[in-house]
Amino acid sequence: MKKYSKDESDKKPASWYLELEESRVQSHEFKEPGNEYQNKSKSLEHQPVISTNIRINSMNNTMEWLEGTLLRRRSETRYYKYNTSLLEAITDGDTAYMNRMLAMGANANATCRLNQVSACHIAATINNDSLSLLINAGAISLRSDKFGRTPLHLAAWAGHVKHIANLLDFPVALQEKILKKMTPEVLQEIRVSRLTVPEMINRPCELNSLSTIPDAWSDGMEHNCRSVKESLPLFQPGWTALHAACARAQYQCVQLLLAAGADPMKTDVLSRTPIDVVGYDHYLLKHKIDPEDLKKTVRILRDAGGKFQHYTASRVNSPLHTAVDLNSYEAVEEILDSGANPTVWNANGLTAMHECVKNRNKDILQLIANYEFGNEDPLIAVVDAKDRWGYTVLSAAIKGGWTQGVCIALGAGASVTMKANNGETPLHLAASYGNLDILQEVLIVSKFNSSLDFLNDKGETALFAAIRHDQIDVVKMLLSAGARIEEETARKVNIFHVAAQHGNYEILEHLLEYDNHVTSKMINEPDVTSYTPLVHAVWNNHPKCVELLISKGAEVQVEVHISETNITSPLHIAASKNHFEISEIIINNDIRTIHNVNTLGSMPLHEACCHGNRNIVSLLLQRGADLSGHTGKSKLPPINALMNNISKPTEFIKEIFDTCISSNGRNIQESNCEVTVDYRILVPDESDWKQMRVIKGILNTGNRHDQNTLLLHPLVQSFLYLKWKSLLPYFYTILVMHACFVLALNVYAVCIFFYKDKKRMVPWYFNSSIWRYILYVAIFFIAVQEIIFIKFYFHSDFFYLVSPFAS
Repeated sequence: MKKYSKDESDKKPASWYLELEESRVQSHEFKEPGNEYQNKSKSLEHQPVISTNIRINSMNNTMEWLEGTLLRRRSETRYYKYNTSLLEAITDGDTAYMNRMLAMGANANATCRLNQVSACHIAATINNDSLSLLINAGAISLRSDKFGRTPLHLAAWAGHVKHIANLLDFPVALQEKILKKMTPEVLQEIRVSRLTVPEMINRPCELNSLSTIPDAWSDGMEHNCRSVKESLPLFQPGWTALHAACARAQYQCVQLLLAAGADPMKTDVLSRTPIDVVGYDHYLLKHKIDPEDLKKTVRILRDAGGKFQHYTASRVNSPLHTAVDLNSYEAVEEILDSGANPTVWNANGLTAMHECVKNRNKDILQLIANYEFGNEDPLIAVVDAKDRWGYTVLSAAIKGGWTQGVCIALGAGASVTMKANNGETPLHLAASYGNLDILQEVLIVSKFNSSLDFLNDKGETALFAAIRHDQIDVVKMLLSAGARIEEETARKVNIFHVAAQHGNYEILEHLLEYDNHVTSKMINEPDVTSYTPLVHAVWNNHPKCVELLISKGAEVQVEVHISETNITSPLHIAASKNHFEISEIIINNDIRTIHNVNTLGSMPLHEACCHGNRNIVSLLLQRGADLSGHTGKSKLPPINALMNNISKPTEFIKEIFDTCISSNGRNIQESNCEVTVDYRILVPDESDWKQMRVIKGILNTGNRHDQNTLLLHPLVQSFLYLKWKSLLPYFYTILVMHACFVLALNVYAVCIFFYKDKKRMVPWYFNSSIWRYILYVAIFFIAVQEIIFIKFYFHSDFFYLVSPFAS
């Protein structure tokens, strides 16, 4: 039977297709609708007669095509398995099994389909004869994979000089010399023997699109392509084989590649030459690099004409960073002699000198800081190089608390006024961290440069920084060194503001006692927000500082501009923020502050009630605050705010009322028991005749919280009893006057009308003249009473006296 190949199986004779199509048309022409379920005999009568030759030819051709496809697939599957086994044998380093697979038909160009990594790529990373076997078997060694890597890149990266010589197709005799010892004579022989520079030696890595590979090269589906992908390194775009060798400091490979014609100034996409990437895998792949190999690699590249690219801070790991990290003084010196830039940042944003500070390597830091660079800026010392946050080496040493590093940086000419990105100088940092030894070194230079009061971006001196970080010893040292105490920022913030704001009691006390003249001048100075030092202490709840400032002369009756429409007092602030101790201190200093009214018409009691601060409310009421007091702008008294903002307000008021009743400790049944009742909460101002307005205010709040039960409290009942007792003579007097008036009027009427109508003699005791004068006197007293009533009614609230008793 004839076997068709894949191409031939698709090509049938034209007559075969014509006969097949004709038979299909004839079969459809004899199908009539509605005859599908006729008996079998009738359907056979109308069945078209198809040529027997057509059927036989069709069947034969189909069988031949299927058998050819099946055989081809079996053959391809067998080769895929061989290729897979070959790739796995290379990975395992089994050269004997490789030979067997090659002999059985495995392709030397076997390729992993995932990233088109060939057998030569894998063999280039393994130190055995795998690569030689593949090349001898006809493998193409110049291929690149998806990421642009060639076997030469991988051989140079792995440090296999033997593979590099083989890939560059050196003579066998020369390869043996290279493997034996790479002497200067051997290198010279390589230079002389080459006629042209091999194409692949300077080929850069470039990301390629996946191209179609021959089926004979492909691996099988069972191949673990992911393990191959993970075992090979990814190179930076633009890297040559020389870059790859330098990344691991493979100095022998570097020698060989340079002798073979590699360009030492070839740059990658980041404009880095091979010397710029020496030791790069120390960071990228955590590869352990020998410092001696690093030094030799740099020296070989420098002798070959390689130069460092003087790029600015680009966040790449340089050979200088690697040498510092390896703690190799000789390697650092070699790299500096080769022209490395010490101000370049690594991936962490640090220069090599900052890395020295981080690792506390004083010898290498001293070497770099004092190295004479030919191209340095004469106005800026190398040691003043900044990291990504703007900190100089001196600042980094101060932050790390490394005194030796500070001394090295200052000795190399580091500036104490160089600002970081946040505006802080080394002097400010030294004051903030509080290391007195470091501060002493910095102050020596600061006093010499007259920069002791140098300002940061906030307009603050180092003294401000020490106060903010609660460094009392630093404050004393700065003041003894001559720091000015009168300095203030653009926002008129002085050192007393800062100390009070941060609650530094010892520092504030030391500053207040340092210079009495300055203290008296600045203790009540407001900043741009109208906050005095006392207000800052009140706002941030520092009671000790508040007490200290008041004792030194700080005023408590100051205006505080919270906003354009709200001008308040320190007690208002303390009451709203529930600062109990501060409120007590202010009230003890000046009791009048409880009656202060802000521009919104609120008193401190209003603020405490509105914010639900129960302790402050109790304190203010005990000290004489008025629950019913209100001003023109504040239409509602504090009792309304109390009822709306404090939970269980009736119980709370009862508790306050209970505190107003005390005894001498005796049992209430004992004869010598004394009970003291304090009515000041009901009558805050004794000079005010409206002594019932607190009770009236409680009644005006309604009865939603059972406020009427407060009238049954002993404090209120006793108070109402005493008030009624004191007012009872006046009521009796009024009743007597009205009784006299009624009596005089009736007697006078009897005297005039009754006796005259009856024409009887009037007794002397009914003399109309006498009762007329008595009536005039009664009318006079009633008129005086009404005048007094009208006066009280129109000029005050008379019902504050009467209606509570009616209630």
